[in-house]
Amino acid sequence: MRLLLRPGVPPHAVRNGSLPVAVAGSVGVVVAGSAAQLVNHAFDLGIGALDSAEDGGAFGLVGDLAALSAATAAWSVLICIRPVRPTAVVLPPLLTFVALDKILRLHDHVPHYLFLYVPLLAVVFVCLVDLVRSMPGTPARLVTAGLVLLAASFGLHVLGERVLLELGLEHVGWARQVKAVVKHGCEVQGWFLVAIGLGSGLFRSRRAASSGGERSPV
Repeated sequence: MRLLLRPGVPPHAVRNGSLPVAVAGSVGVVVAGSAAQLVNHAFDLGIGALDSAEDGGAFGLVGDLAALSAATAAWSVLICIRPVRPTAVVLPPLLTFVALDKILRLHDHVPHYLFLYVPLLAVVFVCLVDLVRSMPGTPARLVTAGLVLLAASFGLHVLGERVLLELGLEHVGWARQVKAVVKHGCEVQGWFLVAIGLGSGLFRSRRAASSGGERSPV
Protein backbone atom coordinates (compact mmCIF):
# COMPACT_ATOMS: atom_id res chain seq x y z
CA MET A 1 0.00 0.00 0.00
CA ARG A 2 3.04 2.32 0.04
CA LEU A 3 2.30 5.19 -2.30
CA LEU A 4 4.61 6.52 -5.01
CA LEU A 5 3.10 9.79 -6.16
CA ARG A 6 3.64 11.07 -9.63
CA PRO A 7 5.53 14.39 -9.98
CA GLY A 8 3.31 17.35 -9.33
CA VAL A 9 0.99 15.58 -6.88
CA PRO A 10 1.60 17.15 -3.45
CA PRO A 11 1.60 14.88 -0.37
CA HIS A 12 -1.47 16.63 1.05
CA ALA A 13 -3.42 15.51 -2.01
CA VAL A 14 -3.78 12.06 -0.46
CA ARG A 15 -4.24 13.20 3.11
CA ASN A 16 -7.50 12.19 4.73
CA GLY A 17 -8.64 15.27 6.61
CA SER A 18 -11.09 13.28 8.70
CA LEU A 19 -8.35 11.06 10.17
CA PRO A 20 -7.60 13.23 13.24
CA VAL A 21 -11.34 13.49 13.89
CA ALA A 22 -11.74 9.71 13.75
CA VAL A 23 -8.84 9.11 16.10
CA ALA A 24 -9.93 11.83 18.52
CA GLY A 25 -13.49 10.55 18.44
CA SER A 26 -12.43 7.01 19.25
CA VAL A 27 -10.25 8.22 22.13
CA GLY A 28 -13.15 10.31 23.44
CA VAL A 29 -15.48 7.31 23.38
CA VAL A 30 -12.97 5.14 25.25
CA VAL A 31 -12.23 7.81 27.86
CA ALA A 32 -15.94 8.47 28.39
CA GLY A 33 -16.71 4.76 28.77
CA SER A 34 -13.84 4.25 31.19
CA ALA A 35 -14.79 7.27 33.26
CA ALA A 36 -18.44 6.19 33.38
CA GLN A 37 -17.50 2.78 34.76
CA LEU A 38 -15.29 4.30 37.46
CA VAL A 39 -18.01 6.81 38.43
CA ASN A 40 -20.54 3.99 38.54
CA HIS A 41 -18.29 2.12 40.97
CA ALA A 42 -17.25 5.16 43.04
CA PHE A 43 -20.81 6.25 43.76
CA ASP A 44 -22.24 2.74 43.87
CA LEU A 45 -24.82 3.66 41.25
CA GLY A 46 -25.46 0.07 40.28
CA ILE A 47 -26.17 0.99 36.64
CA GLY A 48 -25.61 -2.16 34.63
CA ALA A 49 -25.20 -0.27 31.37
CA LEU A 50 -22.11 1.46 32.81
CA ASP A 51 -20.43 -1.74 33.97
CA SER A 52 -18.17 -3.32 31.34
CA ALA A 53 -17.25 -6.29 33.54
CA GLU A 54 -17.05 -9.44 31.40
CA ASP A 55 -17.34 -7.15 28.34
CA GLY A 56 -20.91 -6.21 29.24
CA GLY A 57 -22.79 -2.92 29.37
CA ALA A 58 -22.74 -0.10 26.86
CA PHE A 59 -18.94 0.01 26.79
CA GLY A 60 -18.90 -3.71 26.04
CA LEU A 61 -21.15 -3.02 23.05
CA VAL A 62 -18.75 -0.33 21.89
CA GLY A 63 -15.95 -2.90 22.08
CA ASP A 64 -17.99 -5.30 19.93
CA LEU A 65 -18.50 -2.58 17.32
CA ALA A 66 -14.80 -1.70 17.39
CA ALA A 67 -13.80 -5.31 16.70
CA LEU A 68 -16.37 -5.55 13.92
CA SER A 69 -15.07 -2.33 12.39
CA ALA A 70 -11.55 -3.78 12.29
CA ALA A 71 -12.86 -6.91 10.55
CA THR A 72 -14.83 -4.76 8.08
CA ALA A 73 -11.73 -2.69 7.30
CA ALA A 74 -9.74 -5.88 6.66
CA TRP A 75 -12.41 -7.16 4.25
CA SER A 76 -12.37 -3.79 2.47
CA VAL A 77 -8.61 -4.02 1.99
CA LEU A 78 -8.98 -7.53 0.57
CA ILE A 79 -11.75 -6.51 -1.83
CA CYS A 80 -10.36 -3.21 -3.05
CA ILE A 81 -6.57 -3.57 -3.28
CA ARG A 82 -4.93 -5.42 -6.17
CA PRO A 83 -2.76 -7.44 -6.38
CA VAL A 84 -3.58 -9.20 -3.12
CA ARG A 85 -1.03 -10.08 -0.46
CA PRO A 86 -1.46 -13.52 1.17
CA THR A 87 -1.81 -11.95 4.61
CA ALA A 88 -4.64 -9.76 3.30
CA VAL A 89 -6.49 -12.97 2.43
CA VAL A 90 -5.93 -14.64 5.79
CA LEU A 91 -6.69 -11.64 8.00
CA PRO A 92 -10.39 -10.83 7.30
CA PRO A 93 -11.90 -14.24 8.22
CA LEU A 94 -9.75 -14.41 11.34
CA LEU A 95 -10.77 -10.93 12.49
CA THR A 96 -14.38 -11.78 11.74
CA PHE A 97 -14.12 -14.84 13.95
CA VAL A 98 -12.47 -12.82 16.71
CA ALA A 99 -15.24 -10.21 16.52
CA LEU A 100 -18.01 -12.83 16.57
CA ASP A 101 -16.32 -14.61 19.45
CA LYS A 102 -16.19 -11.34 21.36
CA ILE A 103 -19.88 -10.68 20.72
CA LEU A 104 -21.14 -14.21 21.37
CA ARG A 105 -18.46 -15.12 23.96
CA LEU A 106 -17.90 -18.48 22.32
CA HIS A 107 -14.66 -18.99 24.24
CA ASP A 108 -16.62 -19.18 27.50
CA HIS A 109 -17.75 -22.63 26.36
CA VAL A 110 -14.29 -23.88 25.35
CA PRO A 111 -12.22 -25.49 28.13
CA HIS A 112 -8.65 -24.14 28.24
CA TYR A 113 -9.52 -21.90 25.33
CA LEU A 114 -6.20 -20.02 25.47
CA PHE A 115 -4.41 -23.06 24.05
CA LEU A 116 -6.58 -22.69 20.94
CA TYR A 117 -6.90 -18.92 20.79
CA VAL A 118 -3.28 -17.88 21.34
CA PRO A 119 -2.11 -19.39 18.01
CA LEU A 120 -5.05 -17.74 16.23
CA LEU A 121 -4.27 -14.36 17.77
CA ALA A 122 -0.60 -14.83 16.89
CA VAL A 123 -1.54 -15.32 13.23
CA VAL A 124 -3.68 -12.16 13.35
CA PHE A 125 -0.71 -10.29 14.83
CA VAL A 126 1.67 -11.56 12.13
CA CYS A 127 -0.79 -10.64 9.36
CA LEU A 128 -1.22 -7.10 10.66
CA VAL A 129 2.53 -6.64 11.08
CA ASP A 130 3.03 -7.75 7.48
CA LEU A 131 0.43 -5.27 6.26
CA VAL A 132 1.95 -2.48 8.36
CA ARG A 133 5.28 -2.96 6.59
CA SER A 134 3.67 -2.05 3.25
CA MET A 135 1.49 0.84 4.47
CA PRO A 136 2.23 4.59 4.38
CA GLY A 137 3.48 6.30 7.51
CA THR A 138 0.43 7.52 9.45
CA PRO A 139 -1.85 4.51 8.81
CA ALA A 140 1.04 2.19 9.65
CA ARG A 141 1.64 4.00 12.94
CA LEU A 142 -2.04 3.80 13.82
CA VAL A 143 -2.19 0.04 13.23
CA THR A 144 1.06 -0.42 15.17
CA ALA A 145 -0.32 1.57 18.10
CA GLY A 146 -3.48 -0.54 17.96
CA LEU A 147 -1.42 -3.74 18.09
CA VAL A 148 0.50 -2.47 21.12
CA LEU A 149 -2.75 -1.67 22.95
CA LEU A 150 -4.27 -5.04 22.04
CA ALA A 151 -1.15 -6.82 23.30
CA ALA A 152 -1.34 -4.85 26.56
CA SER A 153 -5.00 -5.77 26.96
CA PHE A 154 -4.29 -9.45 26.36
CA GLY A 155 -1.43 -9.33 28.85
CA LEU A 156 -3.73 -7.87 31.50
CA HIS A 157 -6.35 -10.50 30.67
CA VAL A 158 -3.84 -13.31 31.23
CA LEU A 159 -1.76 -11.87 34.06
CA GLY A 160 -3.98 -9.24 35.68
CA GLU A 161 -5.45 -11.48 38.36
CA ARG A 162 -2.01 -12.82 39.21
CA VAL A 163 -0.64 -9.29 39.57
CA LEU A 164 -3.48 -8.31 41.91
CA LEU A 165 -2.87 -11.46 43.94
CA GLU A 166 0.85 -10.76 44.23
CA LEU A 167 0.11 -7.21 45.37
CA GLY A 168 -2.52 -8.37 47.86
CA LEU A 169 -5.21 -6.40 46.03
CA GLU A 170 -7.35 -9.26 44.78
CA HIS A 171 -10.24 -8.28 47.09
CA VAL A 172 -9.90 -4.49 46.66
CA GLY A 173 -12.79 -3.22 44.60
CA TRP A 174 -10.99 -0.18 43.21
CA ALA A 175 -7.99 -2.22 42.09
CA ARG A 176 -10.20 -4.65 40.21
CA GLN A 177 -12.16 -1.81 38.61
CA VAL A 178 -9.01 -0.05 37.44
CA LYS A 179 -7.67 -3.30 36.01
CA ALA A 180 -10.93 -3.92 34.17
CA VAL A 181 -11.10 -0.36 32.83
CA VAL A 182 -7.50 -0.37 31.61
CA LYS A 183 -7.83 -3.82 30.03
CA HIS A 184 -11.09 -3.05 28.26
CA GLY A 185 -10.03 0.47 27.30
CA CYS A 186 -6.82 -0.80 25.70
CA GLU A 187 -8.75 -3.45 23.80
CA VAL A 188 -11.43 -1.10 22.48
CA GLN A 189 -8.95 1.62 21.51
CA GLY A 190 -6.70 -0.99 19.93
CA TRP A 191 -9.46 -2.28 17.66
CA PHE A 192 -10.48 1.26 16.77
CA LEU A 193 -6.92 2.17 15.77
CA VAL A 194 -6.52 -0.98 13.68
CA ALA A 195 -9.78 -0.18 11.88
CA ILE A 196 -8.90 3.48 11.36
CA GLY A 197 -5.37 2.64 10.23
CA LEU A 198 -6.48 0.04 7.68
CA GLY A 199 -9.29 2.27 6.47
CA SER A 200 -7.12 5.36 6.07
CA GLY A 201 -4.41 3.36 4.32
CA LEU A 202 -6.99 2.03 1.88
CA PHE A 203 -8.40 5.53 1.34
CA ARG A 204 -4.99 6.98 0.57
CA SER A 205 -4.11 4.16 -1.78
CA ARG A 206 -7.34 4.48 -3.77
CA ARG A 207 -7.11 8.27 -3.86
CA ALA A 208 -3.53 8.12 -5.12
CA ALA A 209 -4.55 5.61 -7.79
CA SER A 210 -7.39 7.83 -8.96
CA SER A 211 -4.90 10.73 -9.18
CA GLY A 212 -2.64 8.67 -11.41
CA GLY A 213 -0.08 7.67 -8.78
CA GLU A 214 1.15 4.13 -8.39
CA ARG A 215 0.47 1.93 -5.41
CA SER A 216 1.96 -1.28 -4.19
CA PRO A 217 -0.28 -4.11 -2.96
CA VAL A 218 -1.37 -4.33 0.64
